[in-house]
Amino acid sequence: MIWVFVFVLFSNNIYLNPNDAVEIKIWRQDDLSGWYLIDKDTSLTMPLLGKVSTKNISTDSLHKMLINDYRNYYSDVFVDIDMYYRINIFGEVKSPGFYYVKSEDNLANLLAQAGGPTPQGTIASIQILNQGEKRVVNFKKILKKGEQLELLNLKPGDVVIIPRRFMPAFQEWSVLLSLGTLIMQIYIAAKP
Repeated sequence: MIWVFVFVLFSNNIYLNPNDAVEIKIWRQDDLSGWYLIDKDTSLTMPLLGKVSTKNISTDSLHKMLINDYRNYYSDVFVDIDMYYRINIFGEVKSPGFYYVKSEDNLANLLAQAGGPTPQGTIASIQILNQGEKRVVNFKKILKKGEQLELLNLKPGDVVIIPRRFMPAFQEWSVLLSLGTLIMQIYIAAKP
């Protein structure tokens, strides 16, 4: 009798895209388990299986494919899969760049990974861009009221921008204006 167990810890309607990642843990097979990136051609290279195409394959289909492929090598297989997608975060955060987040993670998790906003950043008007669409999230208001938590959800391909607060920018300009005034006063005082 062959037993194959696969637990998939993500939504069934998510498709794998280039730069996404899959963490596969195969019970009692540490050398086969690991973190695998989806290549630009939407394929996944895994030990024993080689290059596996994930183009237009939902995570549910990947589940079925792994069951069938690993049946060729093992009679009892227990596979645990976590899907991660790459999210870029820019602007006024302590560590801007890209991060891999699990499919159930949200904006709060991403902000924590990026070290949170800088003192000049604001979480009252975070911009999230994805394929030409833009949404603005008032993270501060959502945290305060505890409502509309679904607005914090992230999707594959999101680009998050933490904007600069108005007052720090204004304060920087006032410093420059003060410095300009000081230079002008020195110039006027130095004239014969």
